[in-house]
Amino acid sequence: MPRLVVVLLLLLLSNNALAQIMSKPRPSMRGTVSPADISERLEKSANETGRVVPKAARGSAIDFAWPMTSEEYAAMAKHVLVLVSVVTQDAAELPLRRVHIRAGGNDIELVRLSHQFVDVAKGSRTFSVLGRYREDGFYLAPASAMMAEGYLQADFATRRSDFNLYKLPGTAPDFIRSDKNPEPPPNSKPDPAAARAMIVREYKGFKPPTFERAVLPFLNKLAALEF
Repeated sequence: MPRLVVVLLLLLLSNNALAQIMSKPRPSMRGTVSPADISERLEKSANETGRVVPKAARGSAIDFAWPMTSEEYAAMAKHVLVLVSVVTQDAAELPLRRVHIRAGGNDIELVRLSHQFVDVAKGSRTFSVLGRYREDGFYLAPASAMMAEGYLQADFATRRSDFNLYKLPGTAPDFIRSDKNPEPPPNSKPDPAAARAMIVREYKGFKPPTFERAVLPFLNKLAALEF
């Protein structure tokens, strides 16, 4: 499946000013992504950050997966699966308050499917440079918003809002780009089984959401939203 990844760093400079530095996205690629892969990306980010400053306030890595077929695209109600991993020095900043897309004057909140806190290895550069507190979360984003000019952003629980995670647009498969109306249909919601199947297929080693207990209320909320 075409996939784009990007690693984003927020650096704490010596004059206490905050400067956000976003790396260039990697080329499209195929294959699954594991928790270890995300840890490796964060570790590389920490190494890059450490060349500039000894410690950053927070950092992130994201990954997103488009539906593979037109049938899966329909089952997902024209949504994209987004994985957001954030690391911070301050536990009070987690869990994230929300993840959203700011594009074309609109602010579109993503629906969170699941999230979990992840241990950061004490001997890692991630721990010493980016922080000891990590959260991984899966979200649903409208395909239309993911193909628009704008930014995928995160609001932390405290201190930091509108933290840039990724500069949109993302590169969708041809069959999605050719869709003349990639907006999610009104009052629609992704099939939980389809979303779970995508997570299992694309993100090996991540715990799939328990839809019956946690996700269905979010999907019902999604069906009531107007994009």
